[in-house]
Amino acid sequence: MTVAQPGTWVSPVTPEMLSQAGVSMGFTQTFNGDVFWDESRPNENGRNVVVSRANGDILPAPWNASTRVHEMGGLSWLVCNWNNEPGLLFAEKSDQRIYWKTVGGEPEPITAESSPGTLSRYSDFLIRGSEIWCVREITEGASTNRDLIAINTAKQIRVLDSVSHFYAHLALSPDEQQLAWISWEHPQMPWDGTQLRLADIDPQGNLVNTTILAGNESEAVNSPVWSNSGKLYFVSDASGFWNVWESDTKGSKCQLVSESAEWAHPMWIVGTHLLRILDSGELVGIHGNPAQEKIAVIDPSTGTWRDLECNLTNFTHLSVYQDRIFAIGGGPKILSALVELTTTGTTDAEVIAQVAAPIDQEFLPVAQAISFPSQNGRTVHAFMSPATNPNYESTELSPVVITVHGGPTANTTGVASIKRAFFTSRGFTVVDVDYGGSTGYGRAYRETLKGQWGVVDTEDILAVVAGLVANGLADPNKVVIRGGSAGGYAVLNGLVHSKVFAAGANYYGVAELIMLAEDTHDFESRYLDSLIGPYPEQKELYIERSPLTHADNLTSPLIIFQGSDDPIVPPSQSQAFRDACIKNGVKYKYFEFEGESHGFRKSQTITTCAIEELKFFGEVLGFVPAD
Repeated sequence: MTVAQPGTWVSPVTPEMLSQAGVSMGFTQTFNGDVFWDESRPNENGRNVVVSRANGDILPAPWNASTRVHEMGGLSWLVCNWNNEPGLLFAEKSDQRIYWKTVGGEPEPITAESSPGTLSRYSDFLIRGSEIWCVREITEGASTNRDLIAINTAKQIRVLDSVSHFYAHLALSPDEQQLAWISWEHPQMPWDGTQLRLADIDPQGNLVNTTILAGNESEAVNSPVWSNSGKLYFVSDASGFWNVWESDTKGSKCQLVSESAEWAHPMWIVGTHLLRILDSGELVGIHGNPAQEKIAVIDPSTGTWRDLECNLTNFTHLSVYQDRIFAIGGGPKILSALVELTTTGTTDAEVIAQVAAPIDQEFLPVAQAISFPSQNGRTVHAFMSPATNPNYESTELSPVVITVHGGPTANTTGVASIKRAFFTSRGFTVVDVDYGGSTGYGRAYRETLKGQWGVVDTEDILAVVAGLVANGLADPNKVVIRGGSAGGYAVLNGLVHSKVFAAGANYYGVAELIMLAEDTHDFESRYLDSLIGPYPEQKELYIERSPLTHADNLTSPLIIFQGSDDPIVPPSQSQAFRDACIKNGVKYKYFEFEGESHGFRKSQTITTCAIEELKFFGEVLGFVPAD
């Protein structure tokens, strides 16, 4: 084993591998005994492809099944029978129209082109009789409205419901006589407060007698699913954790599962389902925390459950067929996989498809869940991934890369990551911080950030750094910080409110909150109401919480990466902080990528970012990367 300075270690994890490993699996569905899923492929310019277990890719290039509903996207396709033929319904990225593709046929547009100055988007499809039912979003100038619509075989559209501002999780009853769905209004986000609505369907196919079964402004519900007997099951955080509940169609409901653990994730994208029902009537759900989740089969008569054996530790989506369960997830040594489980759970899951690590597993670090005390008696959670390279060791402490997730209502996990391995295989320790406000630890932890964005997250990140240093796990002179979006906001705040970071890497991060409040998309346009306070009433607080306000305090070098077409955090945000670096005489680099949006999808972009970020950290920390 060679002794060498961290940062200079020769690594098999090339920058190009980051884009290859960026292949991600999104949603899964079953139809006629086959299982389908989608893959986002950076080496195809981020094209989202629908794949069949039996037949491979069923959506040929250049078609791209990707909806921009909420700008965050969501479920963009459905394999189904429509108009007496099996085929694929999907929203095409380029024009956001719905298309229908039969087996062996070419995609045919179902919806019209958007009128000049407007854009129609669609998501969350289901088939009722001869109609397509889905969520529609129409943006015209600064105005965005949504509704539930039905599309017949003549491609005519009729509106089913338009009283709510947001819609998600359409669920049709087994007899097709009732529809359940999730709705919410500004200023709530879908993890703040949503409603489970139920309507009868009259003989003409209209929604009538709409009622609210569960949820309110301070209770978040999601993932409704019907039993064959006509009961509705759903997930609610009324108890402080997202647990499983049941309701009849008259509104009589009760908590079915009681556990101090989460049975759902925040609904950033439309269509994610973490609760399903088997032919036996048993429920299938996912529960746990970011360190460990399990797939469980629930007995609805007792509320008891049994966990299934699986070597994955975290999951993103579920589907079922008869008594078989399909899930997408990852584990400490598994980047992403689609697996099939039996209800007995006596054997490990069968892997149907997998994003294979392009390196030997011995180069993959195993993330360890850690925690440290923070301000005001809080505990902050994190994952530490040590430097991992079987060919090298060092006589000095590894430099530490603090990684901050976006959202901010999101979380990290211990799932294997090529992005982590890119740094750990070169001699870095990577620490991912689940600051207060992160999900997976209950509603109270999630709401720690309410009114405190820019304060609690910054305090918690600094508490993790202090804990690492105090425990001899980090050299206080060799800690850098990186993050994107809300994570980029934390990066900038960490740099202007402390001197603990040797350098920072900001990916499309928020620099100025008033710009964000006045220039962002509808889905998040009132997000800051809860994170900061209402605008413009709290304008002074927005100014105070903006990293740009305190940019004169910036002394640490900074590298900035931005997409030119980002509608969520516009380029003006990154450009403003670039200008602040110039004014302060701070070492910086700025990269703006043409055609990239919020989150980079092109292989060349991802590769360039990795090369430049490593090189930049090397310049600051005093090493020359081996590659």
